[in-house]
Amino acid sequence: MTSFAAAIEPAASPRLAAVALLAHTLAAAAPWLARVDVPLALLLTLAAIAGFALSLRRLPGRHCALAAIDLDAKGGCRARLSRSPQWLRAELGPGSRAYESLAVVDIRVGHRRYGWVLPRAALAPNEFRRLKARIRFS
Repeated sequence: MTSFAAAIEPAASPRLAAVALLAHTLAAAAPWLARVDVPLALLLTLAAIAGFALSLRRLPGRHCALAAIDLDAKGGCRARLSRSPQWLRAELGPGSRAYESLAVVDIRVGHRRYGWVLPRAALAPNEFRRLKARIRFS
């Protein structure tokens, strides 16, 4: 079976990071605005802050552990982590989704899972189309 090959090394997306920061800031402020009891409000605020740290790890840039992926035409997948120059065998996970202007990529390298939330602007148009096609047909 032939598939859509793509070499993906996305650019950082500060606009998407700003949207994530705004959403998590609103989530952190919501318990205080709703006048929830102080211990519960504090717990929910800390959860929103921890959620932002986890969300930031999925956005392309220097804080993300995943640096690049290479999808070949035969259905294979390789990933390069940000702290390593070598390519590792990987597979596209079932959590990958393709939307009109956004792609959510779930990559499994060994027993670990990595991922990206990629807006259309993070990739060249051809790469973004190939990635979306690969996600939809896998």
